[in-house]
Amino acid sequence: MRIVSAEPSTFFAKNPTTAPCGGILTEKRGIIQTPNFPNPFYVPISCVWIIDASTSSWGQPNVSINVYLTQQYVLSGLTFKEYMYYSDDFKVPSEMETVVKEDNVTRTASVQANSPFLEITFQLETSVYGTHLRVMDHLLDVYGFNITYEVDVPKAYQCNSQLCSFLGNCYANHNFT
Repeated sequence: MRIVSAEPSTFFAKNPTTAPCGGILTEKRGIIQTPNFPNPFYVPISCVWIIDASTSSWGQPNVSINVYLTQQYVLSGLTFKEYMYYSDDFKVPSEMETVVKEDNVTRTASVQANSPFLEITFQLETSVYGTHLRVMDHLLDVYGFNITYEVDVPKAYQCNSQLCSFLGNCYANHNFT
């Protein structure tokens, strides 16, 4: 057994290597979440997801990569960066980089990228305690994030943890209707 956090609550799990984290996403829409969401995850953690919209615009002009921070409870460590070109050995960054942190987490409902690649990085070196919006000693604990993305025109209404209340779950189906 491995200790995940030592203050003030201690979390245990049997096998920290079984949860996948990161990857290349080529679907028109999908879900990105921390391992074991909504439960605690192991730290230190480092995940990189690449949304690749370079191969097709799915029949629509002027599409964007839109990431909706539907269930975003982590206060730091989440970064979004656009790239014009992305490969293992060469990257051409764009101007846009969004860092989700404590002072903007409740005001950031979505991230829009107009480049064909969006890199989403999540890194957390310290304990999960003190780094989340909704952790109250086993009362309403939620750890990490469960966010959705789509390659399309941005939606007018975007649900996030503040708009949908800190006391409940915020759900959206695949087409946000």
